[in-house]
Amino acid sequence: MKRLNFVLAFDVFGTILDLSSIIQEFRRKQLEYTWLLTILGKFATFEEITKLALQSTLTSRGEMEKFNEELNKWNNLRSHSDAKYLQDMSEIVDIYALSNGSMKEVSMHLEHNGLLKFFKGVVSAEEVKVYKPSPLVYKHFMKSVTPNAYLVSSNPFDVIGAKNAGMGAIYVNRFNQPIDPLGYQPDLVVKDFHELHDWLKRKLVS
Repeated sequence: MKRLNFVLAFDVFGTILDLSSIIQEFRRKQLEYTWLLTILGKFATFEEITKLALQSTLTSRGEMEKFNEELNKWNNLRSHSDAKYLQDMSEIVDIYALSNGSMKEVSMHLEHNGLLKFFKGVVSAEEVKVYKPSPLVYKHFMKSVTPNAYLVSSNPFDVIGAKNAGMGAIYVNRFNQPIDPLGYQPDLVVKDFHELHDWLKRKLVS
């Protein structure tokens, strides 16, 4: 079967996995810690950051008794309903995961949702000891896999990071948000994976 000559590098948290079940303040703190550590030139594993961010959030809310419950929600995230199109996409283009999460954690989440088998590989920020949107993460992917790649992400900061590093980027705009005005425009905007799959099929015959 004919295949496309580029690869797709999917962000995982928020793009494939649905984060609506978790405390959004916790998610913001988690991202804040990854950015802060990267700026400081320090590194902690994503699992450590997740626990620290959750501890900070629940402490500020006076709800530390919910720590295990909320951590369990994080460890059992479900995929968005349109993740079913990953199978169809994998039949015409090589797909990878490119995540701030560790290879072990990302693989666990994808396997838990029955999706890991569709991925050619998992590339983690832990391999370069910095977090997205550092250009080192995207450049590591392009060096270790191929420069002919598009990041696929529903996180605007991630799209900006990829474009800044010289990588293609596809923005999955699930909630019809305005494009960030910072100046780094995605190569393509889609509303969901169904629309992305349709675009890939058109590319295949063009």
